[in-house]
Amino acid sequence: MSTEIYSCREGQELKQGKLDYSDIEDRETAEIDAKRRCKLDPTIKKVAYYKVAADGEFRMFFSYTNPHCRPAPKAKPAGVPLPPRKPAPVKKAEPKPGLLARLKRSIGFK
Repeated sequence: MSTEIYSCREGQELKQGKLDYSDIEDRETAEIDAKRRCKLDPTIKKVAYYKVAADGEFRMFFSYTNPHCRPAPKAKPAGVPLPPRKPAPVKKAEPKPGLLARLKRSIGFK
């Protein structure tokens, strides 16, 4: 027999939460483990422990709701592009002097 542990956040269904496996078999150990999980990750809202038999049958033997749950920070949805950045202003280079200006400079004429 093994134990499935589901941890879910606010607004998430239990079966959509994170799944871990353990050999925890009693309520007291499950309660200690649930409180430890919620302390390590305060965004966890609920933790549930299911005993799973070799034939596939399962039953919940403990659940814990975190009274100190903090909502998880909202992530930006994937695929939404960021607004385009404005390019840095381009500094205009001094124009090269023309042929007449170069000739004047070469003979010392100002």
